[in-house]
Amino acid sequence: MSPRTRLASIGWTPWRLGPVDRSDHSSTPRPADGFGRRQFLRGIAATGVVAGAGGLLAACGGSSSSTTTQLSQASRAPRRGGNLKLGLTGGSSSDTVDPHKSLTYLDTSRLQSLYQPLVQLNTQAQIEYVLAESITAHQGSLSEWIIRLRPGVTFHDGKDFTADDVIFTFRRVFSNDFTGKFGLGPIDLKNTKALDKLTVLVKMTKPFASFAEQLAAFWYNLYIAPAGFNPAKPVGTGAFMYQSFTPGQRSVFVRNPHYWKSGLPYVDTLTLIDFSDNTTLQDALSTSVIHGAGALDGPQIASLATTSGIKTVVSHSGEIIPFTMRVDQPPFNDVNVRQALRLLVDRPQMIDSALDSYGVVANDLFSPYDPNFDHSLVRPAQGDIQQAKFLLKKAGQEGLTVTLTTSAVATGTVAMATVLAAQAKAAGITININNVPPGVFFGPNYLKWPFAQDYYNYYPYLSQVAESMLNGSPFNETHTNNPHYTSLYNQANATASPSLQKEIQYEMQQFDFTQGGYIIPAFIDTLDAYSDKITGYSAAKVGQPLSNFDFEHFAFVA
Repeated sequence: MSPRTRLASIGWTPWRLGPVDRSDHSSTPRPADGFGRRQFLRGIAATGVVAGAGGLLAACGGSSSSTTTQLSQASRAPRRGGNLKLGLTGGSSSDTVDPHKSLTYLDTSRLQSLYQPLVQLNTQAQIEYVLAESITAHQGSLSEWIIRLRPGVTFHDGKDFTADDVIFTFRRVFSNDFTGKFGLGPIDLKNTKALDKLTVLVKMTKPFASFAEQLAAFWYNLYIAPAGFNPAKPVGTGAFMYQSFTPGQRSVFVRNPHYWKSGLPYVDTLTLIDFSDNTTLQDALSTSVIHGAGALDGPQIASLATTSGIKTVVSHSGEIIPFTMRVDQPPFNDVNVRQALRLLVDRPQMIDSALDSYGVVANDLFSPYDPNFDHSLVRPAQGDIQQAKFLLKKAGQEGLTVTLTTSAVATGTVAMATVLAAQAKAAGITININNVPPGVFFGPNYLKWPFAQDYYNYYPYLSQVAESMLNGSPFNETHTNNPHYTSLYNQANATASPSLQKEIQYEMQQFDFTQGGYIIPAFIDTLDAYSDKITGYSAAKVGQPLSNFDFEHFAFVA
């Protein structure tokens, strides 16, 4: 079974939340919405609905493919009109058009078309202002922020977009305990208020210098809804307006004639189609039933690359599938054991064997596109078995036997676990694989497994730390609770100095590299394919398929 097959049986395709080419991090060393997906799986696990299947995350690869595609589009002039049909797997009867309930790629593809966030991560994994024009510290205080909103924006029903809609959205995600609340950090909702129609004063309970970054990281959980939003009448500010929606089957949206971005979108109609599996998805693209297919498998991309009328796109993303070691339980409470396991990994072999070669070497650090990423922290790519043995002997753990819990919850998880177990034998370690169904993995023992795996799309560094590295983080799989590390995180949020930010984050990454509980062998690619009759797409580095769902720029070729 390919490591990129999906959990079509439950209609669930996970993803998470950047600009470096393969050459930039092949020799050096990718939440945002993990909470919603895990919460969803844990809920349905109790009902017994979850069935085992292949990996969930998407991947795309190949620098030459993506470069060729981008260059070939330069002379492909767009024309207006037409019905653009795009396909993904993972739909189900629980599909949604609620702006704050996204659970799958398909959900986000719909929401990104209908709604817009204040800020987001663009295809280059950079912060891009959308409905906000600026987010600045108020009078120099990192505990108060001014959000200035874009004027002249209207919702699909003709209502003006104002500060009241932003405050309504913030309150809605908190009152319903939606995932988007994690992007708002230590917000003081009671004292957050509108200063005028286009200005919001956001109060925090403590300094939060990474506010804009974390809003962007959680953009697909923080789409702005109009005050008094009625989920039965999905109204947003996006490039497309709602026409029809059949959960688990298809969505049909039409061009927003009053869209605030001049000249966009190009197409008149956008149809998003749910497919039961990647084979039927590939067949639909090959037979021109659809014009684009996202989140494909490695072998499919190899096949489609030689198919007439099809162009493939490989995106080098910051997506990660870390092996997670609980630092509060033996044997992983000994840093020598953790470092030994990190040193035994042959990373290129892992990528070739488990990921169909669609990935680049990582060095146990996350957030490769963050401007403060420390590229100097590098492990031996093929591993260092002798040093691993030395550390195991130092820890008194020669001949160590451990159990690794895995599940088909992300692209390549089971395959990566199998490869790690094989590689560990060279260091005298026996890794017994405990392959459980996804519903069990995300059941009561989720975040309790001593040695397991997880997955994340690209996050900027401090956002990923908030997601999984602090005591109280929603996904602290490793149970990291280091007071100095937490203090550094708070210090980073308490300064606006770029140089001091970099200094602090470099120190934090030293901790990640020398003491952390993650083994991160690779940054995983994302794979898409398109008909040569359309243009406007590009490679995207966050980990989302189909050009970050930037459908307003998709067009038929003139």
